[in-house]
Amino acid sequence: MPLIAHAKMSEIIILPVKGCKRSKRIIQFLTKAGIPFQTVDPHSPEGQELIAKYNFQASPGIVVNGKKVNPFDLLVQPDCRINEEAAKRLFL
Repeated sequence: MPLIAHAKMSEIIILPVKGCKRSKRIIQFLTKAGIPFQTVDPHSPEGQELIAKYNFQASPGIVVNGKKVNPFDLLVQPDCRINEEAAKRLFL
């Protein structure tokens, strides 16, 4: 069941890296919650531009409403589990 509760949605861009567990978990969370997002291939010209603009140091690259997000702020380590409360605050 989608978690969407707000009329105004955030603009979310994810630059997922193939084989990255963090990328997979964040995309699964957004999809399951029914939260719209855009993915951009980090190897594409647009992806390279976003990487340069936001100076991403970890994958996936995440931009919410024009602001860089550290993926580790959304995950519980070491098992790479989504911190649902942090994710809801950020994405909803």
